[in-house]
Amino acid sequence: MIKALVIDPRNAGCSGDMFLSVLIDLFDDIETLDELVEIMKKSLKVDFSLERIPVIKKGIKSTSIQIDIKKDIEQKHATEIQDLFKAVLKELKLSEKAQNTALKMLTTLFEAESLVHGEKIEKLHLHETASLDTILDIIGTVLLLEKHEFLDVPIYGLPANVGSGFVTFSHGKMAIPPPAVVEILKASDYMFFSDDAKGELLTPTGAIILTVLTSNKINKIPPIKIKGIGYGAGQKDLPNRSNVLRILSVEIDEKQEVHYLSMLETHIDDVSGELLGGIVNKLLEQGALDVSYYPLIMKKNRPAYSLRVICEEDQASDLAFMIMKELGTLGVRESRFGRYELERKIVKKKFFIEGDIYECKYKERFLNDEIIGVKPEYEDVVSISEKTGIPLIELEVKLINFYHLEDEYCE
Repeated sequence: MIKALVIDPRNAGCSGDMFLSVLIDLFDDIETLDELVEIMKKSLKVDFSLERIPVIKKGIKSTSIQIDIKKDIEQKHATEIQDLFKAVLKELKLSEKAQNTALKMLTTLFEAESLVHGEKIEKLHLHETASLDTILDIIGTVLLLEKHEFLDVPIYGLPANVGSGFVTFSHGKMAIPPPAVVEILKASDYMFFSDDAKGELLTPTGAIILTVLTSNKINKIPPIKIKGIGYGAGQKDLPNRSNVLRILSVEIDEKQEVHYLSMLETHIDDVSGELLGGIVNKLLEQGALDVSYYPLIMKKNRPAYSLRVICEEDQASDLAFMIMKELGTLGVRESRFGRYELERKIVKKKFFIEGDIYECKYKERFLNDEIIGVKPEYEDVVSISEKTGIPLIELEVKLINFYHLEDEYCE
């Protein structure tokens, strides 16, 4: 078992201060941030304080932080913010990994702003993101994760709720999610959605912390054992839900015997065999792991087919819509299941056949670190058969015998 984190922004998205709040709640550690505040005050020539506040959000006991800024930073250009940022990192003496992670977050934020405004970073003049809050949120998050030894663990990120409606900022009124958030989500290929929650739930700083930290994007929680739970509260009170970001400290099996997949299924009674046969290769080319179809009898005693597609969970949505587009079916069912799998490895071997050298790939199957079977790859068997004229059934036996030879190139 290895430890990991699961970030869950499905309920109310996330912001920079929510990340700080949830990690304080998870690790029960405000002292580390107090030390960061003192370093920032000295390095940046600013004056502010930070307080941990326990709050109840729609019945959920959470942690919130309140920042009282008496003197903010005056610089508004991106390059000036970067210099201030690096000065704080230098004073903290963080590891190289932590410094690179924090700098990547800040750079990602500026790149998004640069794309939105059509200006190079060197000329970028910032507004909302040019504040103490941004520096504190990013560096504080990385600092807490490193101190509690969670910066190098797998971090799983669930889809983010971005909220709905409009937000007004320095450039006027804009639909949610705002442009910078859209650019960040696009660049990271991160999953997001909007439901009936009103207002901006995913802020630019929250988006960069979420997307940079996440090493595994998931849409369902895998089998885990929970070791700790943190709730970080947002500043607003939402009418129909708790405005909290949840992070789970978990243990997960490093060598999971069960691989969780999605199975898509639909019944079709109004397409030709040509169309049904043609979609098989298209689905496989788009990442499906297996495609099959079976005859059945549907309502009104109509002959029909059941199309089944096995795929990775994060590909299910794209493949389902592809099926509906290609075949005209009105719906596709999805179910989740576990598949026990042997460890597999591909190896290559070369050998002589009738004086010529051929190469064949073999798939080795392992159980408890021991090879329990081997099979030549079908495409290589076909290719060699075409070149040598040896029948497939005879060649497969011959290739398996070649695999067991100690020396390559032996016939």
